[in-house]
Amino acid sequence: MIKKFVIFAKYLGVISGVLIAVIACEKDFKNVGVNLVDNNVFSTDSYISEVITYSKDIESNLTSTQTYYLLGTAENDDFKKLNASIVSQLTLPVSNPDFGEHALIDSIILNIPFDATLLGNQQVPDPENPSENISVPEFEIDSLWQSATNPSFLLKIHRLGTFLHVLDSDDPTKRKEYFSNINDNPFDKIQELYSGIVTPNVNDTLSIIKRYKFTDDTFSETEFHTYDTIKNPSSKPSLKIPLDKQDFTAFQTLALNAEFSSNTDFQHFFKGLYFEALESGTGNSLFAFNISSANMTIYYTDTSLYDEGDDEDLNGNGINGEQNILRTTSSSFVYSFSGVSVNLFDRDETGSLVESYLETPNMTVGEDKIFVQGAAGNDAIIHLFGEDTNANDIPDELETLRLNNWLINDAKLSVYIDPENTSEPVPNRLFLYNIDDEGVENIQTYDAIHQGSEAIGGILERDSDDNPYRYVFHITDYISEIIKTDSEVIIRNLGIKTFDINDKNNNSFDTIMRKYNNNHKGVVLTGNVPITEENRIKLEIFYTEKND
Repeated sequence: MIKKFVIFAKYLGVISGVLIAVIACEKDFKNVGVNLVDNNVFSTDSYISEVITYSKDIESNLTSTQTYYLLGTAENDDFKKLNASIVSQLTLPVSNPDFGEHALIDSIILNIPFDATLLGNQQVPDPENPSENISVPEFEIDSLWQSATNPSFLLKIHRLGTFLHVLDSDDPTKRKEYFSNINDNPFDKIQELYSGIVTPNVNDTLSIIKRYKFTDDTFSETEFHTYDTIKNPSSKPSLKIPLDKQDFTAFQTLALNAEFSSNTDFQHFFKGLYFEALESGTGNSLFAFNISSANMTIYYTDTSLYDEGDDEDLNGNGINGEQNILRTTSSSFVYSFSGVSVNLFDRDETGSLVESYLETPNMTVGEDKIFVQGAAGNDAIIHLFGEDTNANDIPDELETLRLNNWLINDAKLSVYIDPENTSEPVPNRLFLYNIDDEGVENIQTYDAIHQGSEAIGGILERDSDDNPYRYVFHITDYISEIIKTDSEVIIRNLGIKTFDINDKNNNSFDTIMRKYNNNHKGVVLTGNVPITEENRIKLEIFYTEKND
């Protein structure tokens, strides 16, 4: 009996070992894919599927509650003109601020810090003593794009006349969404506060404020008091826009007379600012910045009457114990840009290369060029596997491929940069997504949902001369599923857009993608025609099949 049990256990061990080996081999078979050794049982190969692709105009993007905003102008021959403007609320830092009884506004400065990298230090003339040099940090501005000569744009700043609501009036449980189409956003501009040519300056790290004071106890006459040098708190360069305090009567009321018990009271009185970017006529300059780091600062000096003590000389005239002397105190009050902010994009594609490709795109045959640009620019639309002549919702080519019973090792969509592309710099990454049946919503791809967006790829690849070359997207899981004969995965068109980590598109846990796309960079890609073009866009499928 014991002998039979031993024999049974022996065979059970052998059978278990075989089963484990089979399972392990199956697992290895799926994972190794194209690296399988040719044993005449399985063979590996690749298949090229032709795709149809064309460009689609994007009318508007969601731009409220972003972190980074674009300001300025850009232009090139491929995509032509983009003007990026901003409307934004300001926030009252404290309730019922006290500026003093006899305050004078010295200056009002809008401060927009650049994202910048510290390179070292440099010697520049001292603003207070030009004959002497001082050591200051040297920076390189990140996220700045400008023409080689006269890098500037015309900036107009207005007081905003439209209140920006936080909640949606149709559904107060939801936050109100604002989109970038300037024609769909009729924001009122009720007062021009500034107009001038703006040129981002990498050395602009401090402000020189002229301080003023009252000269008599009637508080009717003023005179220059002193210069005050204000360094940026972060020491980084910034765009500084001085507002004309003489014409800015609203700020006299705002700073000296009005009492606001809450930020809501303040924002109903002063609804915000409208930054309108226009072409300067001499060049272009566009930059991205973190709007939460920007602010508007009121510099003011309060003059008050004081009685000196017996041993005090507050006015420095050598006499102690004077009565009703004038004493000045200089200070500042900072309003941050927070609450609701909206990026507005005004595009003009007249005379550009992309214009004709958007007017009459060939959706049946495809195009020789496709255009991808963010900030309400263009996306590329891709149709896989051709026609569905029998109208069964399965493309004919896919029906044929399903008969092969392939094991898919890799499926990559390769998109090459057109050699005539003039857009610089091109996006460092493109984003692949699915389009729903009605073409309304953008949704995450099958691979992004199951593996995360990083697994898909789309990173810019360069050639041996370090020139931008192509983008490759891996959609192995998606092709593996739809090629199954019993697949229930919906076959949809794909879209390609620019990728920006600040656009909040890369959360693969959200099936529906939000309509952010704030990366203004563009690139011209090679389309699917002619079919003889080696670097045309194509889907390449790597597979393993069992030999008969």
